[in-house]
Amino acid sequence: MSHLSTPLTELLGIEHPICLGPMGLVSVPPMVAAVSEAGGLGILGTANYDSEGLREVIKQTRALTSKPFGVSIMAGFPTAEGHALVAIEEEVPFVTTSAGSPKKLAPMFRDAGIENYHVVPTVAMAMKAKESGCTGIVAEGAEGASFKSRDEVSTIVLVPQVVDATGLPVIAAGGLGDGRGLAAALCLGATGIQMGTRFIATEESPIHDNYKQRLIDLRETDTRMVGRKTGPLRVAINDCSDDMAEFESGTDDIAEIRKKVGYQKFPQAAMQGDVDGGLVVAGQVVGMVDDLPSVAGLMPAIVADAIKALDLNQAFTVR
Repeated sequence: MSHLSTPLTELLGIEHPICLGPMGLVSVPPMVAAVSEAGGLGILGTANYDSEGLREVIKQTRALTSKPFGVSIMAGFPTAEGHALVAIEEEVPFVTTSAGSPKKLAPMFRDAGIENYHVVPTVAMAMKAKESGCTGIVAEGAEGASFKSRDEVSTIVLVPQVVDATGLPVIAAGGLGDGRGLAAALCLGATGIQMGTRFIATEESPIHDNYKQRLIDLRETDTRMVGRKTGPLRVAINDCSDDMAEFESGTDDIAEIRKKVGYQKFPQAAMQGDVDGGLVVAGQVVGMVDDLPSVAGLMPAIVADAIKALDLNQAFTVR
């Protein structure tokens, strides 16, 4: 089996520099364990849990794998500090923070010896995360699924600038789903990548088969942003997102937009399989998704392809 050793793999004691994006309803214990067992780093999505719920899913994940995994914490949510305390008590080795300032949480993790990478969409926010005491950065470009910054900076532009500006280890995210993307991220200065959409389209993913098939069918042009007035969210173009976009275009009432535009209809697609009336969250990388491999098969294939791409780059000469 091919291996890529990077500062991320050495830091966490994992085989492959590939992380599971922390996604609600997707990044649950069996999926997290599958990614960690395959040599990557599974990261639990925690937005749907209270503190004791988080403690329980951490224990469930540990029952499925003895390998390292992480948790994500929504820094701006009321649950953030409680989640942080649970992560510390349970001695989770890696935490990503997002959706708010890590200023209060980062020192807690540093004191506990826990790696804390903050998710950012701009260089300015990366610098704030560094000033807060975060030990690393997840630089997430606008190509990715789910909530996005209004600035819409692409991954290939964002990653090297964050690397240069912060001097911290950086995980690249957004638009990544194969070995060439991993190789490119490493060449940009990242120590690894985080994938979301690509992992949804796997055998182990706990998402409805209709949703997985829709990801296979989508092209790179088949996603859009909804919620631009409240918080941009990248999703697939379908009847549901058409309705959301139309509603938002007809009002400036932020409270009403938040009631109608958001994750409310994600379970309808993800769990019930209604991929027209429900919200299909997907990144632009769907254009590259054409199969449903096992996680155990996907991970080494990505690494092998990355090594091939890196070897090819070394074969180029300057004339």
